[in-house]
Amino acid sequence: MTKEYILDGAIAQDDGSDRNSTKMFFRKSKGCPACSTSAPPIDYKDPNLLEKFISEGGRMLPSRITNVCAKHQRALKKAIKHSRILALLPFVFLNR
Repeated sequence: MTKEYILDGAIAQDDGSDRNSTKMFFRKSKGCPACSTSAPPIDYKDPNLLEKFISEGGRMLPSRITNVCAKHQRALKKAIKHSRILALLPFVFLNR
C-alpha cells in the first residue's frame, strides 16, 4: 500500500518500507534570531538578553538549539564571558 504526501509542491510516495519515511514535513529554519533587523544588539550590559542563551545550570546553549549563526554565537560567547567577569551574570545558577 502506497501513501502519497505533498512535499514542497511535489508528490512524494511512501511504500512503508522505511520507518521514518512518514515524517515528511519538516519545520523550516527561521534563521538567526540575532540577524533580524528588529533584534536588540548583543551587549554584555544586557543580562536579560544573555540569560535566554544560557541553560538552567549556567552553561551556554549550543547554536544548534538556539539557531544562532556562527558570527553571533562568537559575539554571544564574548558577551557572556565579559558579563560574568563583571558580575552581571552568575557563573553557576544554584536555585533557578
